[in-house]
Amino acid sequence: MMSDVTKIPNFLIVGAAKSGTSSLHSYLSKHPDIFMPEKRKELYFWHVATNTNRSIIDHAGEDNIPTRLDEYLQYFEDARKDQITGEACPSYLYFHDHVLKNLKQHHANWKDVKVIIILREPVSRIISQYRFVCKKRLDPEFLSFSDALEAEADRVRRNELLPDLFYTDVSKYVEQVEFYLKYFNNVHVCLYDDLKEDPRVLLDNLCDFLGVDSKKLPEFDFEVVNASIGAKKLKHPLMVQKARSAGRLLLGWLPERFKVFLRKKVEGALSEPVIIPEDEVGRLREVFQEEIKKLETTLDKDLSFWVLPKK
Repeated sequence: MMSDVTKIPNFLIVGAAKSGTSSLHSYLSKHPDIFMPEKRKELYFWHVATNTNRSIIDHAGEDNIPTRLDEYLQYFEDARKDQITGEACPSYLYFHDHVLKNLKQHHANWKDVKVIIILREPVSRIISQYRFVCKKRLDPEFLSFSDALEAEADRVRRNELLPDLFYTDVSKYVEQVEFYLKYFNNVHVCLYDDLKEDPRVLLDNLCDFLGVDSKKLPEFDFEVVNASIGAKKLKHPLMVQKARSAGRLLLGWLPERFKVFLRKKVEGALSEPVIIPEDEVGRLREVFQEEIKKLETTLDKDLSFWVLPKK
């Protein structure tokens, strides 16, 4: 173990992606006895150092992702000594093996780090993830929903793209959850459904789990943070790519805010609503039935409402 070990963080919200992690970060950071970094929600530190998949660093920029312990700790410099510290990063659930390896190396009390996992019905999560990918233009090939699912196995095998594009693989929760239950002493699993239905009760339970007084959590309006509402897909991605290249050459002299304005105008004109084929949704529901049954056993929780057809 390295000599420069740390006790930060006290807890991690590890995912799943598009399941309410941004909302939990937003809500819990309002508690006076909890400190979560404000500069950046997802720090990725606990998996990027040993991960051959460099897509997150390439996407966000090397200067924006802490890859050394001292860089990571800077995000917690403003925490008071009487506060517990935490971070929310959905890719920690998927890249769990890297998280464990790096925590063992850098965290003095890694086994006692409290782990919060929030899960969403897999097919709804996949649809939301795809809408998010379209909205943020994260797929370099701008694939349709069906084509993205077909391409996934090869993309996962190569492990070079953002995990946002590993739709079904990220949604296979059983192995991921069991990993955390096996290696960590304190793991709390909750559901996106409960966050939407009664967020205050879910947050009270999380406060109890973290060992802080839930009564200190201020009253505020609850809303889903970082939703994928209003997502659109590019109709002619190659045309947009060429327009971007031409724009960089011809309009490089313009102020950045005008370039952003023009880019949004052009892409908006060449976009269309995201289409999710019903037959693909039905196929995915069949695929995930067995996975959900296994998860019920792992969590000792009734998830039958996840396998019922969604209206």
